[in-house]
Amino acid sequence: MQAGKLRSLLSVAILALMATFVAQVDAGPAAEEPAQSLAATYRVFATREGLVGRTTANGHVIRPRDRFVALPSWSVLSPKGSDKFRVRLTYKGRSVVAPVWDVGPWNTKDDYWSPSRRYGDLPVGLPMAQAAYQDGYNGGRDERGRRILLPNGIDIADGTYWDDLGMTRDDWVEVSFLWLGADPGPGGAVGITPGTPATIAPVGPPPKPVEVEPNATAVDDGAAGYGATGQPWFEAGCGMSGKHAWTYSTTNPAKATATASWAPQLPAPGFYELLAYIPECGSAATSSARYRVFHDGAVTERPVDQQAAAGNWVSLGVYHFGGAANEQPRVELGDLAGDDKRAVRFDALAWAPRQDTAAPDARVTLIQRKENGYQITWGGSDGMSGIATYDVQVRLLPKGGWSDWKLGVSDIGAWFGPDEGKQFAFRVRSKDWAGNQEPWPEGADLDTTAATP
Repeated sequence: MQAGKLRSLLSVAILALMATFVAQVDAGPAAEEPAQSLAATYRVFATREGLVGRTTANGHVIRPRDRFVALPSWSVLSPKGSDKFRVRLTYKGRSVVAPVWDVGPWNTKDDYWSPSRRYGDLPVGLPMAQAAYQDGYNGGRDERGRRILLPNGIDIADGTYWDDLGMTRDDWVEVSFLWLGADPGPGGAVGITPGTPATIAPVGPPPKPVEVEPNATAVDDGAAGYGATGQPWFEAGCGMSGKHAWTYSTTNPAKATATASWAPQLPAPGFYELLAYIPECGSAATSSARYRVFHDGAVTERPVDQQAAAGNWVSLGVYHFGGAANEQPRVELGDLAGDDKRAVRFDALAWAPRQDTAAPDARVTLIQRKENGYQITWGGSDGMSGIATYDVQVRLLPKGGWSDWKLGVSDIGAWFGPDEGKQFAFRVRSKDWAGNQEPWPEGADLDTTAATP
């Protein structure tokens, strides 16, 4: 019985071998071993890591012009000094390979390149931070509950960012994840050998020069008249002199530590329009930088949307400088802003001389009945230097002539009376700090017949 079963099994095996042989004959010569599939490539928003002097997740101390990337998953972190996990980065005609030496940005468990990724309800290749930023995924927050401020899925160290790829601002790059398959190579891009920046020609137009208005006094970051305190400070490769300083914004006064100031040597006291240059490279800038202008004993705060003004001079207003004894004109800017973790940019400020030739405009605005007289209120506006003094005249209705009541006052209101049952009209003129005086109006601004109770 067992011998019969054995003969049956041998017969089946022989038939199977014959079938295989016939199939191979019909199919022709056997095909070669298929090549390894290419590594998956995705378009990802990239930001500059910077952080020189800090330590990466694998224990590497970041050096100036360093070369590595950070991805938001511990699963692909290369051991210190190794390139076990690498990516190919391609950007505007350049392509370079860099190791993964840090974890971030935002998340630490987002293996978005993996078909079995942690966030399985998102498409492969779409970083969770991008989905949170663009579509409100996870309530717009990262794995630790922080609100996502950029859609970045990769950070790039300075040498790779500036020298190898020629990046001047955060942008979208092509990323090939080389542990997932064969290196696709640079394709039509120029393959860059890391560590040889001197042989690399710039890609795209150079940063535009920053031009200062003729006769203006400019103070650049790092130049005479500029000072910075606190930390941390970073440097980006655009702005006046080809660079500018920046730090991260915070809404928490207790965490606001970085401050800079600009103090010019003006040629003479006078009126100047204050202009701030906002560089255009780097990560997203704050929408609410707070410049504090010190002028003639006063302090004026001016908010600026640096993100919207990138690449331009922004006016902080016209002020008189040099009128207060022993006061150095200056401007201060710190990291305290109306948003968190945005770049606050510190570059050139310029004081451009201005002439105030226009007279101010003033008028009586309100007459109120008060006791046995009237409370008279006046005010005005001036486009540049501001109103210094007011003159107020009064006349008896219906046909009395104009008489001086208040001369050269800075007040904007006073009581007039007793009225003794009579009616009066009032008019006002003003003079600004530049000495421009408006003429008297031909008629009255207001009279007591229009008084409010």
